[in-house]
Amino acid sequence: MRKTIIATAILATIHSAAAGAEKLTSFDHAAELTDQAKTILFQELNDQNAENHTHPAITCLAENIYFEARGESFKAKIAVANVTRNRVEDSRWPSTYCAVVQQGPVRESWKTKKDKTLADSERVYYPKKHRCQFSWYCDGVKDVIWANMERTGETIEGNARAWRESVRIAIATLAQGDYIIKDNTGGATHYYNHNLVDPHWADSYKTTAVVGNHTFKK
Repeated sequence: MRKTIIATAILATIHSAAAGAEKLTSFDHAAELTDQAKTILFQELNDQNAENHTHPAITCLAENIYFEARGESFKAKIAVANVTRNRVEDSRWPSTYCAVVQQGPVRESWKTKKDKTLADSERVYYPKKHRCQFSWYCDGVKDVIWANMERTGETIEGNARAWRESVRIAIATLAQGDYIIKDNTGGATHYYNHNLVDPHWADSYKTTAVVGNHTFKK
């Protein structure tokens, strides 16, 4: 029987385990993962018996949770997951997690654009800077999940913990494993950091929740 994740839930003690030999090469995801970040991802996927076909979606969603709310509470991370899921389930947005997370206008790489004979499937596209639905994806900064120091392998405790939480929440959001994620945003499809910005579109939507540093709307 599945347990319900409550907003104030405290994660169970993290148990170390040997990482499998799985690779991320087939995953449609945006960020680079350090070795320990990969280990954490596959530990959680394996521990929760997440079905193989859900792995790309879980990875994309976990990255979105991490980059949008890694310094915030467990409750706030759940809220980001719920907004992403609400968009997937809403016909106004794409129908997959990776497409929702990476939504935004793109530009073709100059390297492929200059080759007129290149097949469409071989062309490379990049998101236009500051034009994405989720700002981290196209802010011009290289996206790396630093769960450990690259040269020494030393764990970066805060990052590793935030990444593991993000993966666990993503797995549950996809209805995999032992837990269920309930919507703590009231069906929100938008949010913003009320301490940093006052977006022009905010008054066009109804406020449904305030969680941590973010106001949620639909």
